[in-house]
Amino acid sequence: MTKKLYLETHGCQMNVHDSEKASYALAGAGYELTSIPTEADLILLNTCMVREKAARKVYSRIGELKRQHVEKSPSTGLPIFGVMGCVAQAEADRMFDRNKDIRLVLGTQAIGKLPELVSQLEDGFSRAIDIRLTKNAEFFELDADVRKTEHVAFITITEGCNKFCSFCIVPFTRGRERSRSADKIVAEAKSLAEHGFKEVHLLGQNVNSYGLSGLYHGNSVNEEADVLGEVTFAKLLERVAKESGLPRIKFTTSYPRDFDEQIVKVIDEHENLCEWIHLPAQSGSNRILRAMRRGYTREEYLHKIAAIKNAKKDLAITGDMIVGFPGETEEDFNETLSLAAETEYDGLYIFKYSPRPNTPAAAYTDSIPEEVKTERFLKLQELQMRIQAQRYGRYVNRTVEVLVEGESARSPEDCFGHTRCNKVVNFPAPKHLIGSLVNVKVTQAKNHSLYGHLV
Repeated sequence: MTKKLYLETHGCQMNVHDSEKASYALAGAGYELTSIPTEADLILLNTCMVREKAARKVYSRIGELKRQHVEKSPSTGLPIFGVMGCVAQAEADRMFDRNKDIRLVLGTQAIGKLPELVSQLEDGFSRAIDIRLTKNAEFFELDADVRKTEHVAFITITEGCNKFCSFCIVPFTRGRERSRSADKIVAEAKSLAEHGFKEVHLLGQNVNSYGLSGLYHGNSVNEEADVLGEVTFAKLLERVAKESGLPRIKFTTSYPRDFDEQIVKVIDEHENLCEWIHLPAQSGSNRILRAMRRGYTREEYLHKIAAIKNAKKDLAITGDMIVGFPGETEEDFNETLSLAAETEYDGLYIFKYSPRPNTPAAAYTDSIPEEVKTERFLKLQELQMRIQAQRYGRYVNRTVEVLVEGESARSPEDCFGHTRCNKVVNFPAPKHLIGSLVNVKVTQAKNHSLYGHLV
């Protein structure tokens, strides 16, 4: 008898890809995905800690899903409730104490162990957990023919982070940086192209550090490539562009300290490398950047932005910014405003600072009142929306290439997709075009998307 899995994903593209891996691993154990939680034998939440009070929201969501199940099927037993992702890694076995319904806690490197852990629970164990982090952990990857995503695929090139920014929990939830073999990455990209995928995203917490911490080869990490300087992200990007046969290649996320002009040069040289770079600044103030332990200055960041703007291609730039970091003065915040104005982001994710467990900044005095954080958030958001209106407005009357990804949520008559510069476009189109690359003439710019018609 087939068992049902309900899998809910929160957070970044890495989590989306991890959910894809989890569903594949559990399919081998007899689990079939369902979109209806009350049908599920196993409910798994894949979690993220970027947003405030992430752990509390997980417990609340588990309670909500339990109530739904009890209301629909009061006479049947509860499903297995499990938590994976960054909250699971950070909260660890405390989750069992804080919510008695949680029976499975899965760390970020343990996806391949899912069938074994679930089997233990089905055999009568009350709880199962694997949260081990090791630099030699094996990468769990998927063949092209078992992907759950359509038309767009994700390829992990690095996992973990060695930066230890004072506000960031990633090194504690994803472990230290490790890189996959370039040959395996290129082979995976080729296979995805052969299976009809039109676009891939190369993923990592910091893709620019690819190879800097050694390459993972089976059961060991080879530091030789780093010493010889043979492996860089730019060289990997060039290989994927030349050898994969993919029409569109994107990557995220970049870290300013490791980003260099060679990356821009490679993007310029290869048509299938798309015109989009996500480069989070986090602050425009050198004093706050030091407190954040970001490892670069405002001036160095803007120098890299200038290199992007000087590219032959018209590259879209997006980023992240934190307001209200401990000790941020009005002058510091004004420097963030001026950096955003000078950079002219096509899109900006803005966060109000909140402490994360185990991070150095959690010990800082959170001296900025919540109302001041909100005021700064809204002020930066207002500036960004003015900039964004200008940036999006440039596309009106232009023809752009769009990968048609599905039916638009706005209208059943429309389809939606992304441009090469990663902007969402809605347009009237027949559904048989889903999965195709088409040309769309933009007729209207909205706050966060474009609208147009097929050419």
